[in-house]
Amino acid sequence: MKTAIVLLSHGSRLPEAQATLQKIKTMVSSNITEDFIVEGAALQFNQPDLPASIAKVVKQGATKIIVVPLFLYLGLHMQRDIPEILAKEKIIYPGVSINMSEHIGTDPLLLDIIMNRVRGVSS
Repeated sequence: MKTAIVLLSHGSRLPEAQATLQKIKTMVSSNITEDFIVEGAALQFNQPDLPASIAKVVKQGATKIIVVPLFLYLGLHMQRDIPEILAKEKIIYPGVSINMSEHIGTDPLLLDIIMNRVRGVSS
């Protein structure tokens, strides 16, 4: 069973958003030891969107897909929009396991990031 990780960003009209997603994708790809397919997707404004990314990894042989939402809040996208898209994709690919992980939320690891940012600001 080949597993794919789809890193799902919100997306933006600014090109920097795609560049950031690409950097995150590279970080994940270079730090996993398993043979995962790693792909990025945007919920809005950018391509590939979530359905296109799912199609891409299925074409590469993925039979298990884990969508990782890079979202802080459990808002409407997390509660409604993404689950609706995934429900449609599960119908299109009935032989593929498609699941979504928890969002970033208030993971305790964020504290390290926040404190590093605070320390990085000079007085």
